[in-house]
Amino acid sequence: MRGRSRGRHRRAALGRRLHPPRPGTRRRAQPHRHGPRRRGGLSAVRIRGAGDGARPGAGAALRGRAAARPRARLVLALVLCLLAAACSWRHEDPPAPRSAACRPGDDTLRIATGGDLTGTDIRALLIQHWAEERKVPVRIVQLPDTADGQRSQLVASLQAGNPYCYDLVNLDVTWTAEFAAQRLITPVDPGGDDFWPAASKGVRYGGESWAVPWNTDVGLLFYRADLIGPGGLGTWDALAETVRTFRRERDPRVRAGLLTQLRPYEGLTVNAAEAVWRAGGEIVSGEGEKARVTVDEPAATAGLLDLVKAVGDEDSPGLPVIGDSSRHLDEQSSLERFLSGDALMLRDWPFAAVQLAQAEKRGTGEYRPRYGVTQLPRPRTGGSAAALGGQNLAVVAGSGHDALARDLLTYLTGAGAERCLRDGGLRARAALRARGGSARPGSTSGG
Repeated sequence: MRGRSRGRHRRAALGRRLHPPRPGTRRRAQPHRHGPRRRGGLSAVRIRGAGDGARPGAGAALRGRAAARPRARLVLALVLCLLAAACSWRHEDPPAPRSAACRPGDDTLRIATGGDLTGTDIRALLIQHWAEERKVPVRIVQLPDTADGQRSQLVASLQAGNPYCYDLVNLDVTWTAEFAAQRLITPVDPGGDDFWPAASKGVRYGGESWAVPWNTDVGLLFYRADLIGPGGLGTWDALAETVRTFRRERDPRVRAGLLTQLRPYEGLTVNAAEAVWRAGGEIVSGEGEKARVTVDEPAATAGLLDLVKAVGDEDSPGLPVIGDSSRHLDEQSSLERFLSGDALMLRDWPFAAVQLAQAEKRGTGEYRPRYGVTQLPRPRTGGSAAALGGQNLAVVAGSGHDALARDLLTYLTGAGAERCLRDGGLRARAALRARGGSARPGSTSGG
């Protein structure tokens, strides 16, 4: 009964967000369910300017064990990694695949997506709400946990003629051009021009829109607010100085200044790209036929060298700027290490805010950490060095339920559903974000 009651409360809350009260109506203010917020904690920190200043992310995976090799070879590996990210989808368009026929009379709509890292199940609830309204059976096909695994499974399935009869696919922002180039998905109407500019750019290929932004992620810097403040984290040099001057006796658990994702997969690519941008370099300059690879130019190379030099032994007397355990970490494992108290800071995505806020409330005894969040270190010349992440929804080419798939896509990316997206990233529509104010992890006003 408790589970059913929780489900009814969630659906009721979903209905309120999908159908907000009309102007002029009043709603009773509700007390904060977890009591008063502690000043300086994660829930009190705002992320400013995260959406419009972010860079489109690089998403190709780096193979091998380059992170464990000498610095010169690691820099070469990072360069190759970024070259792959820049060029991976530039190829001739192969012939469009022919979708395999599903069982006659099968009216089930299938959407293939990765897991919801926020733990809120909000996406499943939105899909369920649409299915109940339209009286259409919908099956959510769960893809592997890792981004590389998701891409591999989708590409293999759709290139083989879509034997699992996917109708909608949830794509990482970096995959849309690749899927469009192979005609694995079909052009769609984005349904408005109020998306963040970088998010809109990420769904276009060959002059057409091939997907619609569902939500937008941007890299963030989480930090121990009980040990350091955000004032010394604005640039990479300032961050390194904050780590250098930290006294380890303040918290013997701390073994590194920063933990991030340097395991050989797309997380390493993102961190390498952000290091290049942080130093004022570019991976690719220009667009279309005028584009040229510039990752081997001095500023870009300097950024990669800064990243390599920052990685140090966590057992050394001095605190390394980046803990060497990062070479084996992904988004979830680096978050777990940060929650254990191993570092002063964590580079991760907005989903981490939920678990950090929960941990802050659970703190007991002597270990009562408080967490804050701010932008990633910016370039010395200003602007942003954060990679843009997120997901785009696309209709599979040859779907047996094309009209219904487009209807569900329109619903999930519309203003009503966007009001419900929180904690897992930033809303893709800039207009809704403007009305809600600055983003705040753990609240409904920003993500």
